[in-house]
Amino acid sequence: MSIARLRRAGLAAALAVPLGAASAQAPSQLIFHTGPAGGSWVPIGGAITALYEKAIPGLKIENRPGAGLINIKAIEERKGHIGFGNMISTVDALRGVGQGVTQPYKNVCHVASLYPQILQVTVRADAGIKSFADLKGKRVATLPRGNTTAVVAEQLLDLSAIGLAGLGRMAFVNTSDQANMFRDGQIDASILITTAPSSAIMDMANAREIRMVDIDDALFAKLRTANPGFTRYAMAKATYPGMDRDNATVQFPAQLVVSCELPEPMVHTMTKALVEGLPDLARVNAVFVPETVKTFCAPSAVPFHPGAARYCKENGAM
Repeated sequence: MSIARLRRAGLAAALAVPLGAASAQAPSQLIFHTGPAGGSWVPIGGAITALYEKAIPGLKIENRPGAGLINIKAIEERKGHIGFGNMISTVDALRGVGQGVTQPYKNVCHVASLYPQILQVTVRADAGIKSFADLKGKRVATLPRGNTTAVVAEQLLDLSAIGLAGLGRMAFVNTSDQANMFRDGQIDASILITTAPSSAIMDMANAREIRMVDIDDALFAKLRTANPGFTRYAMAKATYPGMDRDNATVQFPAQLVVSCELPEPMVHTMTKALVEGLPDLARVNAVFVPETVKTFCAPSAVPFHPGAARYCKENGAM
């Protein structure tokens, strides 16, 4: 049997055994669901994997592509151990609400609030789009279904009385494809929820003159009523080329979640490695530069894993 097949077999065996049944012995192989191709979660996931494998001798982690909703579903169904999530959709899943959610999730535990996930509506400056309502009849792109971004994009369109049917076209594609389509004039607008600056949006801004569309107060109020996890965010005008003022938008935290069945000592070590590895994470993505143990351990509507909670308490951050 090849080494690759042996490793896959080992990962399958690790997933087949309920983690809680072997709490005295931590699993040596984990699956980490990260993000879509071209997104910021892939390199960040690689950096976190390196921190964890260094902190826990013998641990091997397989990184797989994913998305906010896909990741928490995989953990809930015991098809993964670690994943990135978005606070608003994880909270919904714990209540039994959301795309593909048939009952309340019980196996998804919070480790850390990583950084703000910022709604960014990027449009061609020559497309005549000055407000979100102006997207009616336009060609728009967002991330594939299964991503929190796609859910929020459809929600915003519905709240604006546009809906998918009111668009000229909606393309559900990854960030790399969106940047290419924007450059080639195949779309008029992109709706993304990601870090700022985003490399994909920077590519759009370098290819064409852009405008960042505000979320006005009326639309924000409707969004907050639907999910109070959204908060206001002012994106500085220096974020992308061509911006002439700050962009009034919204955000919610990106989070790191794990299976609640992972042993408490293991997750304690993982949380410690995550916090102590902040300089490494900041070298991968500048969004981590302002983060601290207190921001990582900020109050969460998703229950903390006991191992993460113990680390936060030991360091005066909870």
